[in-house]
Amino acid sequence: MPYRPERPVSIAAIWARRLGVFALALGTIAFLLHRLQVLSLADAIAVVLLSGALAAFVVGLSVIGFAMLWLVGARGGKAAFVGLLMAACVLGPVVYSISRYFQLPPIHDISTDVMSWPDWLEKPQIEKTWLQRVDFTGPEFRAMQADAYPKLTGRRYDGAIDRVLEALGNLATSRKWIIVANQGTDFLAPGFTPPDAEAENGENAETGIIPIPQARPVIADDMATASEPVVLLQFVWRSPILGVTHDILVRLVEEEETTFVDLRAATRVGQHDLGTNAELIQDFLHDLDVALLGIAGG
Repeated sequence: MPYRPERPVSIAAIWARRLGVFALALGTIAFLLHRLQVLSLADAIAVVLLSGALAAFVVGLSVIGFAMLWLVGARGGKAAFVGLLMAACVLGPVVYSISRYFQLPPIHDISTDVMSWPDWLEKPQIEKTWLQRVDFTGPEFRAMQADAYPKLTGRRYDGAIDRVLEALGNLATSRKWIIVANQGTDFLAPGFTPPDAEAENGENAETGIIPIPQARPVIADDMATASEPVVLLQFVWRSPILGVTHDILVRLVEEEETTFVDLRAATRVGQHDLGTNAELIQDFLHDLDVALLGIAGG
């Protein structure tokens, strides 16, 4: 009777599969709980980083499992492959986020006008978490933005402010931006309807209560004079995939026969936005260009 040696079993491969499934389940549950607003963003990030560290350990176990299979023919090749696949599902987004963390400047507040930032109408509610956060006030942060996003500038559109407001309102509604405050709304065009949201007096817009326009802001002399129409609209938006809350401020200034649009966007958690605010502004301005037939200037 021929001798058939019994193949050894790779313990590392077996644990690679077990821990890989656990790491993927841990990260997925944290993500889902955050999307359901059960877990805060900072806590979700901590759990995902933990699952990422566990996934990195799984990669090492999978390598040992493959090495045992190659050297001594140990059983566990499928288990090592499954563990490596689960680890890759976790490490993919984690490594991508870490790369953006080191490639982009550590800022969480972006504006198309780095010289004269539009002020918030209502100060965003900053969440105090374990993530470090520095007030975005110094000129060094604005220099970081200018170096990282040199093409992030405002838009000048031909036409009155009413036309731009109408296109902007339609875009904000389609993106489900919720308006929380406004200023200078006496310049709104007839028929312009802000997105369904809470009005600046705290009442829901569906109640039919029209907010009382406030005094026009005084901005820099190189932007406009006090007699020129100025409209400020502040929104809040939660990204549909990651569930990150963004505060957005839109400033429109009518200058003779043109309207200048500036945007400001900020996140509430941590010091680094991983470039999401810049992408938000660029994407919105691109769609606004298309809505206004692409007539834009610097």
